[in-house]
Amino acid sequence: MSNQAFEYHTEFCPLLYRVQTKGFLLFKTEEPTTEPDIGAFLQDPEYKERLARLGRDGWELVTVQTVVKGDIKVGNQNAQAWAYAIALPTGYLMFFKRPVS
Repeated sequence: MSNQAFEYHTEFCPLLYRVQTKGFLLFKTEEPTTEPDIGAFLQDPEYKERLARLGRDGWELVTVQTVVKGDIKVGNQNAQAWAYAIALPTGYLMFFKRPVS
């Protein structure tokens, strides 16, 4: 039985969300939504190259962990209070390993 030694590496990949523009002319505002921009996430050329380089260097993806943040909204509409909270993913932690020579 051989004892294989490994080295480990962790990467964080942020997840961006779509931005919604409201208003017009000088009164435009941009508000983040709760809808992730999956297209931008999958098509990011810099990150694609980073993952390809890790693969060429012998790194093997072992697991992926979602990093989330709590988003809380509280309001009062027509004298009726309301609130909600959701967990929004902010990105992914990716854990890699490769054998040590």
